[in-house]
Amino acid sequence: MTTNTTIEPDEDGERTAKRPTIIKNAASSYFTALDPESGQVLGEVGSGQYPHTALFHPDLPVAYLLYISSAHLEVLDLASLETIQRVEQVGMTPIGSALGSNAEYLFVGTAIDLPGTDDPGVLTLSIDGDDGTVEHAGQRTLSRCSGMRVGPDGDLYVAQKREREVLALSADDELAVRDRIPTGEEPHDMYVLAEDGLLVVNNSGESLATFIDPEAGTVRAEAETGRNPHGFAVADGPDYRYGLVPARDEERFAVIDLDAAAAGAEAPTEALLDVGTTTGFAGTTPDGRYAVIDSYDEPFVTILGLTELTVEGRVEIGGEPLHVVFSDDGEECYVGNMDRNELAVLDTSPLADGRPEDVAVARRIGGLGEKPSGIFQPEGHS
Repeated sequence: MTTNTTIEPDEDGERTAKRPTIIKNAASSYFTALDPESGQVLGEVGSGQYPHTALFHPDLPVAYLLYISSAHLEVLDLASLETIQRVEQVGMTPIGSALGSNAEYLFVGTAIDLPGTDDPGVLTLSIDGDDGTVEHAGQRTLSRCSGMRVGPDGDLYVAQKREREVLALSADDELAVRDRIPTGEEPHDMYVLAEDGLLVVNNSGESLATFIDPEAGTVRAEAETGRNPHGFAVADGPDYRYGLVPARDEERFAVIDLDAAAAGAEAPTEALLDVGTTTGFAGTTPDGRYAVIDSYDEPFVTILGLTELTVEGRVEIGGEPLHVVFSDDGEECYVGNMDRNELAVLDTSPLADGRPEDVAVARRIGGLGEKPSGIFQPEGHS
């Protein structure tokens, strides 16, 4: 089933699509297009095994859907919610993806084989500027890719899980190797701190996040985390700027002083908070005073007060809450679930008045696929 999204005229009178939120249904064969504010399910989109990530073109009403097990890519027209292109040849186990800074290229990293080879690496797809469709433009064999980002300098940075390093590549069809930067054990997901010109790399093989200076090609700082760090969120508070790092194998949650990390401090971790559960993702309020974190083992989410670095309460969700995303105004928080076919929507407006005890589930959005555990918004929320 598909339902058209709303089409509205822009400032120049042209008609463009209102872009929906895309939900990853990890155990179904499709993504879900959703208007989270109204709770309207707009349709089931795409078709494949193990939906993984969705990327939004910055200028066109197009999204790129990546599937791990069926190892293919789909180009989704966000106006009609129809797949306009299906690309089968992206290699085995495509695990990472990134858009070039000028949206001329789409990059896909594989954990197993690239097309036509027995080795993993990175694939470059050129993007048609008129309709967003793609075609093969180049590839480079590497070691096993476990994550990628386009850095603040415009280069493509690829985590090499077995090599304990991050590669800097030219973000084009040549994928020229510019640098090799040592990092921790099993580097995987990466995040950009544009304000500081840094990349943050979580190292899943140890309790460590690495802050890389791309311009210098060196590690600026290392921050202690819980075991197997995943995810990263920024809290820009009244008199602090924190990086929040969950841990999948330990009930400690890292709060990192980003100014200290940018300055190259030896130990920039401000606190390791005992939150009573392993975690995967965090979301922060616009004022940076609170965070909501999910749980792998318990049916609740936890609210952290970041001014005092304390656990302020829990909200019962049910099932296995995984992935949290705030609305732009901070009045709602959307919570995925690995055990229920729904999102829970928290009323987080009380946080603006310092009342975490009044945060509660306001409504639930059903009609999703199995394990709706990833929430991708066109504004770039993670």
